[in-house]
Amino acid sequence: MAKTIKDHLQDTFDDLGEENQKKFKSKLCDRKTEPRVRRAAIEKANDSIDLADLMVNTFTTTGAVPVTIEILQAICCNQQAMEFKENTGQSAPLVPLPGPGAPSNEHFIDRNRTKLIRRVHNVDAILDELLDKKVITEEVYSNIRAEKTPQIKMRELLMGPIKSAGTKGKDALYKALKDTDVCLIEDLEHQ
Repeated sequence: MAKTIKDHLQDTFDDLGEENQKKFKSKLCDRKTEPRVRRAAIEKANDSIDLADLMVNTFTTTGAVPVTIEILQAICCNQQAMEFKENTGQSAPLVPLPGPGAPSNEHFIDRNRTKLIRRVHNVDAILDELLDKKVITEEVYSNIRAEKTPQIKMRELLMGPIKSAGTKGKDALYKALKDTDVCLIEDLEHQ
């Protein structure tokens, strides 16, 4: 019988050992993006099985995979992150995280893609600015505005026209985000 995501999570947490499991739980508790895990729930996770259950119950089966990889990388367990990625069939390459204090050469938009998808809610105002600056066309504007949720709109914007526009498009999106959601951008810049 094929292993489930939960099985792979349990195996990974078993391989971490007690000290790295403790670091994993600490980072999980410190995550700022939703859904967040309460400290009490993390403290109740006594072993790998409990921790795997917590991850799946909080993030769903598919959502637990990228969060686990993110945290494994953050605690410098890159080998376990790579093995977990391979075992769960994730095709995207792991992005090495810079060490403490190291400058990142990755664009703000790329670095915060997932957080932007989850947290930006006033997408229509951003689309207005991007249309005015001719970063997107009226057709793209209309198609993205027709989407139902802010998350879908942001995903479509980031994976379509912004990706195609390259650095110029990312810079324009960053400026539009700064103009429309200053608190969010400041929060992301200080993480």
